[in-house]
Amino acid sequence: MNTQVSERENENGWIQSPGFDLAAFILVPLSSLVVLGAVLGASWGMPLVVAATYLVAIPHYMSSLTFFLGDDNLEYYRSRRVAFFVGPVVIFAAVLVLRVLGFHNIVVNTMYTWNIWHVSLQSAGILAIYRGLNGGPSTEKGPARTAIFLWNSTMAFWFIERFPPLYGWLSVVHPGFPNVLRWTLLGAAAWAVVRFARLIFQRERPIAAPEAAFLVSSFLLFLPYLWVEDSNLATFGMLMGHFIQYLSIVWLLQYRKYHGAGGTTRQRWLGTVSGRPVFLAATIIGTGLVFYLAESLAGRWGIPMAYIILWNSLSLIHFYLDGLIWAFRQPFIRKSIGTYLMQSASR
Repeated sequence: MNTQVSERENENGWIQSPGFDLAAFILVPLSSLVVLGAVLGASWGMPLVVAATYLVAIPHYMSSLTFFLGDDNLEYYRSRRVAFFVGPVVIFAAVLVLRVLGFHNIVVNTMYTWNIWHVSLQSAGILAIYRGLNGGPSTEKGPARTAIFLWNSTMAFWFIERFPPLYGWLSVVHPGFPNVLRWTLLGAAAWAVVRFARLIFQRERPIAAPEAAFLVSSFLLFLPYLWVEDSNLATFGMLMGHFIQYLSIVWLLQYRKYHGAGGTTRQRWLGTVSGRPVFLAATIIGTGLVFYLAESLAGRWGIPMAYIILWNSLSLIHFYLDGLIWAFRQPFIRKSIGTYLMQSASR
């Protein structure tokens, strides 16, 4: 998510409300502790991961497609058919070919590195909403994004030897290159964070509590990479917070924009689902069940790679589409998304 917002103030500084924002955006790193703690120390840990995968992770990836249901969005997307329709097909074809030919590391390393950028931009985007709602300067957009991205990259690469596919690639450059990269990223992150902090302290008015709390939360999101030895588990733990944030911001946008609105059948359905908790829960559970059955059938039929290709493609297409859907440099995106997220819930 890449958000650019105008300078304005909110009556209370929250995107929705203190309770909603704390649960949906600010305290989400705690979800990582719950999942990782259960996996590492409880018998019900793995069932929890399975449930989180199909009821949180999968719906998160699929939620990008809900943007195609809005009438105004679809009209805009059709004006850029190559980007919004051909691009995802190309990504699926590339994953299919690479997996079938055995170039697995290209796929997994692309997912690992793109994931850092993707999550960092979402954090920077939500932070920009808080900053705009509290009258902070839009000139901090670039420094904030740089600080968050370099910090997250440092966390993800600090023990990169725990992720053998990428560590192997880096070691080909030179056996000591991973260590050089680790310290280089730390130095760059320290510089970026200090630079960003100075800008915050130089504001005419102090940073508001909601913005400050979310900023701290953003820097906590990638910490599982430091204390969880299994890199895949660390990634999943980190992503739990990201999943919750993304589902929350998409739901809030769709609710504010489409609930009670008219339009085509698909847009009215989107408004109905976003406005009725029972329908929303049924949609999330149904989506998870479809993918659970797909994985089960792929394993039963002896073609587990088919599901892996689907999963990898879905992840990368989500990364790709997100960069287009939330590209606030486009006037249409600022109008169709920013207008609804930048309004106070109390107004």
